[in-house]
Amino acid sequence: SESPTTREPQYQLPMCYYMQPPALKTGHLSKFQLETLFYIFYALPKDVLQAYSAQELYSREWRYHAELKLWFKRAGPADGVTASATTGNQYIYFDINSWERRIFNGSMNITPNLLSEDDIRVKFPNS
Repeated sequence: SESPTTREPQYQLPMCYYMQPPALKTGHLSKFQLETLFYIFYALPKDVLQAYSAQELYSREWRYHAELKLWFKRAGPADGVTASATTGNQYIYFDINSWERRIFNGSMNITPNLLSEDDIRVKFPNS
């Protein structure tokens, strides 16, 4: 009886399959949508891009809460919160479960546990 062949099929990949994608420059992060920055932050733990996305979120006035592990921003009229509601320093947060911004209705004072910009800044070891 005949045995099955174990030969590799003949094919040739196009050259574009061998090309490396262009490197992501940190300057590109300023052009990304908010949801993309959150994706980079949560999907790339301990990656330098996580740190750079955090810096970009801080430049957009988002603050990271160390205890809750959520991003917060002071709510304003652009966020659909009326001016009367913002007098009490109302915050919005990014809900990672529904992947959207929501109004924070918690009664706790979140301000003391928000990391400062210096806490999240990318620091390079002295060489």
